[in-house]
Amino acid sequence: MSWLPNIAFDPLVSLVWIAAIVILAILAAALGGISKLRSFLFRTLAALFLALALLNPQTVEEERETLPDEVLVIADKSESAMLGGRDQKIEAIIESLGNALEGAENLEVTLIRSGTNDDGTKLATDMVEALSALPQNRLAGVIAVTDGQVHDIPKNTENLLPEGVPFHAVVLEDPDSRDRRISTIVAPRFGLVGEQTEFEVQVDDPGHEGETAVIQIRVNGELVARFPATIGKRVAIPIKIERRGTNTVELNVVPADNELTLKNNIFVSEISGIRDSMQVLLVTGEPHRGGRAWRNLLKSDPSVEMVHFTILTVPGVKERRALSTELSLISFPTAQLFEEKLDDFDLIIFDHFTRRSSPGRSGRITPLLDPYYVQNIAVYVENGGALLMATGPGYASENSMYRSALAAILPARPTGEVVEYAFRPELTDKGKRHPVTASFDGEQSKNWGQWFRIIESDVASGHVLMKGPGDEPLLIMEKVGDGRVGMLMSDQSWLWSKGYDGGGPYSELFRRMAHWLLGEPDLDAEKLTAVINGDELVIERSTLSDEVGSVEVRKPDQSVEIVELKQVTDGVFRGTGSTAGQGAYLLKSEDISTVTALGALNPKEFSILTPTTDIVKPLADATGGGVFKAADSGDIVSVRRVGKGDKTRGENWMGLVENQQYVTRNSRRKPLAPTLLYFILAVGALALAWRRESQ
Repeated sequence: MSWLPNIAFDPLVSLVWIAAIVILAILAAALGGISKLRSFLFRTLAALFLALALLNPQTVEEERETLPDEVLVIADKSESAMLGGRDQKIEAIIESLGNALEGAENLEVTLIRSGTNDDGTKLATDMVEALSALPQNRLAGVIAVTDGQVHDIPKNTENLLPEGVPFHAVVLEDPDSRDRRISTIVAPRFGLVGEQTEFEVQVDDPGHEGETAVIQIRVNGELVARFPATIGKRVAIPIKIERRGTNTVELNVVPADNELTLKNNIFVSEISGIRDSMQVLLVTGEPHRGGRAWRNLLKSDPSVEMVHFTILTVPGVKERRALSTELSLISFPTAQLFEEKLDDFDLIIFDHFTRRSSPGRSGRITPLLDPYYVQNIAVYVENGGALLMATGPGYASENSMYRSALAAILPARPTGEVVEYAFRPELTDKGKRHPVTASFDGEQSKNWGQWFRIIESDVASGHVLMKGPGDEPLLIMEKVGDGRVGMLMSDQSWLWSKGYDGGGPYSELFRRMAHWLLGEPDLDAEKLTAVINGDELVIERSTLSDEVGSVEVRKPDQSVEIVELKQVTDGVFRGTGSTAGQGAYLLKSEDISTVTALGALNPKEFSILTPTTDIVKPLADATGGGVFKAADSGDIVSVRRVGKGDKTRGENWMGLVENQQYVTRNSRRKPLAPTLLYFILAVGALALAWRRESQ
């Protein structure tokens, strides 16, 4: 009924007075009716005409400007929508859609581009943010052009858009693309060191179900196995936890031909290796003052399970360093310890141990520790075991353990000299940087108690962390094969445990040394770290060496970059590489490796790349919108304007609501009728009433 004029009132007197006059007039007419006067109708008309005269009705003429409706168009610019030329197709569809909307009357288009965060494509988040800046009463609809892989649409979609605003989705089809991917069903976060933990994974490759794919397994950067997997079926993969702390596990499915991307062919996980307990074998070669200090140190650690043997005497040798009441009733079980159960020990400590022999019953000299068993120990270390040699004067003698198969793994060769005079142990330059000893640097180390004996040696390999007089090596640490060796070139460390001359960090130093020998990553001097700063990958290598090699960077798209490092300070080298999108960056330099990530280690954005309508359909259905497939830029549906409450989608068209909002630019008023006319009509009505009463 837009043809009716707009009516406004400009009362001549207060509305209270007008109401009072009208009420009195109507009461008077009613009393007349009660008195059986036949003028009630005319008196009532007179009251109404009088009220109109006092209200002064006026017509209002407005100059209105119709406001344009707003349609929000969202272009998917997530990383999955940039693959295989999809971004070009989306831009072409956006251009065609823009041309169609340009022809629509009274419609403004707002275009935004939705990207990616750590949680995948954030189209819904960007949509809500953009809608908050648009007038809610003029929203005609939302159109999203996407590959359908959206990761932030909530389960309850009813309140995501204002009521009556349709959401339409144009989903890009990509039927020729191929994407092989690996996903995990079970990925443990913790595991016992030396034990196996099990991953459960599945390889998917739509259209190639039942075929066989190969999964490459890397642990801490090293390829450990290849595992066949049937595409589309779950497979369990056992993986051994190699070390305490963070272990990087990489599962990489060998790519197929013409894949859309290789970023989801890899799954990277970090597992914390935990030691249930530490099995330590302590062998004391002869009773001495410091022997019990090692035992007490190890027994004070609740995580240590210790087996301790002290060689009190040798059969056939009259010399005894222990009372007969202290002698053991069993012989030294060399076969059990160094052959049958050798691999059960995490750490072996030889304290004051030397090569000793005794005559057998036949008169033939028999070694206490057969060379075969010594060779077993050397192999044990090279295969990942740990050995600590706490030497004494015997290491400088002709019975030194260096004169055995252990020479191949020991970093210090004895000179045959033993120096005996007071000195204070000091940290070397490397010791001030090594995590095992660096925390002791400063005033604390200057006040360490004195020792009185050092076994002179020539260091062939390894790192000297502590020194004695004349820079004589005192504490040496070395990696041998997959194992580690530590050497203490004095038997005086027990003085610190007794607090002599102020003592020293006995417990903490040797606890840290033991954990380094067991491969504690936090105590390793050779570290490789990387952080992502914008588009740059900043790599830092900490080392005790004066030179380092280059770093190999394997990026999420499986491309490899070699980054050269430059020294920035003592023991610290740095270099910069480039990034290649979200995902895990695997770095390796010589024998150490690490992993860093841009966004998530395994980005949700690349978990599934096949275009789909299933994700956006619930939102479209809840708002009355439609989901339409588009194979190329010309394959788009038509756009129609519809009224409020009308259907907003069809099989081949999408509807945008006409809200018919306007703003008034100017208005004019004029009386609906002359005021005098109302008074004349009122008087006329009264005259008719009197006439009717007089009849």
